[in-house]
Amino acid sequence: MLITLLLAALLVLLAPDHTVAQIVDVEGRYWFTDLDASTRVESGSIPGTRLDFGQDLDVDDANLPEVRLTFATGLNSKLRLAYMQGNFDGETTLGQSIQFSGRTFGASTRVDTDLDLYYGRIGWTWQFPVVPGKFRIGPLVEVKGLVIDATLRSPATGVRESALLPMAFPTVGAMLSVTPISALDIFAEVSGMTFGGFGHIVDAEAGVRFIPIRFLTLSAGYRVFDVRVEHDDDFAKLKLTGPFIGASVRF
Repeated sequence: MLITLLLAALLVLLAPDHTVAQIVDVEGRYWFTDLDASTRVESGSIPGTRLDFGQDLDVDDANLPEVRLTFATGLNSKLRLAYMQGNFDGETTLGQSIQFSGRTFGASTRVDTDLDLYYGRIGWTWQFPVVPGKFRIGPLVEVKGLVIDATLRSPATGVRESALLPMAFPTVGAMLSVTPISALDIFAEVSGMTFGGFGHIVDAEAGVRFIPIRFLTLSAGYRVFDVRVEHDDDFAKLKLTGPFIGASVRF
């Protein structure tokens, strides 16, 4: 019985139609991001200062790795798991006193900043073959989990404070692909959700995939990730934009 199943799996993988052979796809990406982030964090009756991580804290841009695992759940549907993390850091001498999560960092104080991002998601899509083999489009439903961890510390005074923002939420969107020739795929997707006065999230990308050999895909494109969360007078805003490159293998 086991031998029969293995032979059946091998025949599927070697089938002439490469769309059937895409049972599992493992992709690695590298995203060259531009960071636009700001926050205000209060503590009790102590007001917080609105901080721009780039302008006020001199936090640099960073490049983020991502891994994606995709399973075919049917001829036109698939299940995808993705995980990305990154660290943005900076150091500066403050031009004015600031308040962050109840802590005071005085003017002319050197402040080191760490901004850590952890982003995981699981999603399912079913793409209707509008033009079989050439054009597909369909809904994308995801559950996203995001953690933003911001830490400010002053080496000279020993003052250190962190603010942790964990979030989990469902999103909806769409995914499409255009295949002008068998070795080239043009793709785009967008998913997001608005929470009214509590904020929003949008994750969108577009690019091209090149398939030089049957089980290997190379990709490049541009991506936008925009999230804003508000609660009372506290808020956090994070926007990442930039090109990405990637490669995947299919089994």
